[in-house]
Amino acid sequence: MADTIEATAARIAAGHHARAPYAPMPDERTGDFDFAYAVQDRLIARRTADGRGEVVGWKIGFTTTPIQTLAGIPEPGAGAILESGWHTSEAALRRADLLHLGLEGEIAVRVGEAFPETSPVDIAVAAARLDSVAAAFEVTDDRNADWTKMEAASMIADNIWNIGVVVGPPTPARAYGPLIGRRGVLTINGAVRQEAVSEDAGGDPLAIIAWLGAHLARRGQPLRAGQWIMTGSFVETTFPQVGDRYEFAVDGLAPAVARVV
Repeated sequence: MADTIEATAARIAAGHHARAPYAPMPDERTGDFDFAYAVQDRLIARRTADGRGEVVGWKIGFTTTPIQTLAGIPEPGAGAILESGWHTSEAALRRADLLHLGLEGEIAVRVGEAFPETSPVDIAVAAARLDSVAAAFEVTDDRNADWTKMEAASMIADNIWNIGVVVGPPTPARAYGPLIGRRGVLTINGAVRQEAVSEDAGGDPLAIIAWLGAHLARRGQPLRAGQWIMTGSFVETTFPQVGDRYEFAVDGLAPAVARVV
C-alpha cells in the first residue's frame, strides 16, 4: 500500500507540474479517506522538499451538509497551507501560474495554544486558544474539475485544491468576540458581488475549529501555536480574470485584498 500511496502522490504532483486537468483517483478509492490523507501527507512532503516551505496552517473543506452529501463524506475535510502560499493583503496573484485560479472568502484564525485532544474540545475552550482573527481569501486551483462529479477522497488526496491564502490585517481574537453571525461582503472591481454570514460556512466556526483540532491530533499532526486556520468559505467560489481586484470584508475586521495579474 505504501508504494500505491507514493505513486498516487507522484501522479498528483506531476499533474500540477504539467498543468494537466484534474483527474480523480480510481473508483476503488472512492470514500477511502485513510488512503486519501496518507496521499495528501506524501504530496505535502514532496512540496516541502521542493522548497515550498513548512506547513503554516490548515484549510477546512466540506463544511456544509449539502456539500458533504454531494462529495460523499460524513464530516469536513482538512488540507495543509504551505509557507510559499502564504500572502498578506494586497497580494498580487499570477493567474498564469495556475490552470483555474479560484478565490473563496473566509474568516481566518491564528492558534495561540495547541490542540492536543483527539476529541473535539468545547467551543469555549477552542475560542480561548485563538489569538487572532482576520478576513481572508483561500486561493484554489481545481484544474478545471467537473464540480458535478465532486468526490471527497480524491479532493483530499489533492489537498482539497488549496494553493495558498491571502490574509488581511489581524485583530486580537478576545477583543473580536464571537465568530458566528458575522457578515461578509465580496467586492470585485468596486462592485458588491456576494453577501453572506459566517454560519453559512457550516454553523459556528468555533465548532469547525474544534473538529479540526481533534482530526489533526488523531493524525499525529496536532494544531500548534502560530498556525492559521481557514474556517470555510461562506461565499461561493469565484474565478478571477487578469486585472481584477478582489476585496473581502467581514464585520469588525480590516478587509483582505487580492489583485490578479
